[in-house]
Amino acid sequence: MTTSPSQVELRDALMRAREAAERHMNGCERDGSSWREETISELLWQAARPYVMYADFTRHEEATVGADWLWWWVDDAGECFGMLVQAKRLHCKGSSWTLDFRANKGEQMRRLFETAERFSVPPFYILYMGGVNYRRSFSCGPKHHSECAACRKTSVSVMPGLFAEMASPSPRGGANEALNSSIPLEDLADPAAEPGPIYDLNLDQIETDLRAFLLEGQVGARHIARMLFKGVSDARGTMFSLDVAERTSIDSKVVFQNLPRDMAHFGVPYFDHILRGLRRDPPTYVHDILAGRRPSQPMAPHVGDVAVIRC
Repeated sequence: MTTSPSQVELRDALMRAREAAERHMNGCERDGSSWREETISELLWQAARPYVMYADFTRHEEATVGADWLWWWVDDAGECFGMLVQAKRLHCKGSSWTLDFRANKGEQMRRLFETAERFSVPPFYILYMGGVNYRRSFSCGPKHHSECAACRKTSVSVMPGLFAEMASPSPRGGANEALNSSIPLEDLADPAAEPGPIYDLNLDQIETDLRAFLLEGQVGARHIARMLFKGVSDARGTMFSLDVAERTSIDSKVVFQNLPRDMAHFGVPYFDHILRGLRRDPPTYVHDILAGRRPSQPMAPHVGDVAVIRC
């Protein structure tokens, strides 16, 4: 697969965004002040312009809505990938690292999943992990050093909601899951991070176009969807449960409509759960944002902000 200049430019934009977020987190740590998820999200997308446009529909109580951002990755062919995203930060107390996915007795996660269902997109978490020095005892391993590029990229990472739902309910367990099961945001657009063939357990039971999607490199919105699907597919391969040959036909607007119903230990058919976000055409409110118009479709109180990322 050849790499388009726009893919490299998007990667660089996301790297600049992560660096801006990292500078703010580092500065707050030096000053002894706290950094907040909402501030980091705004800095992130401001630094990623012009590849990101966003609209603030309304301020809301996060505990009520359960989601910070609705993201849409939109490519030149008009296809798109949508995801509902909740921001979470890593906390340090002495030598203990915590990240609480079960905030408000799990109510926040429940609302995130319910709202994602309403918009027919998968739920994800964007994780703000602080700078390398902040995580110096919570790093990539024994070869870690202060200029470690892998750990720097981890400062802003993305993780499927399915992994958060299956994680240990303890905040310490949540932190471990975040470190082990997330992908740096900028890697979603990095040609060097392109995965090889995805040998999903259902590979022999799926249709030709979906099989090609898994086995061959993609571009645009399909590339983003494939990058995010891979981690879930890899996790499925470690689960001792039978795959299911039944199919489910879903919304005609999605790219892949005939999908395996295999749930494994996820509790939901994981093909549909992730790939329902991959659409042939963006929603009307996304077209409005791309055209510089105030979206006419009311989103509140379900979602407060929408980010449109050109991929």
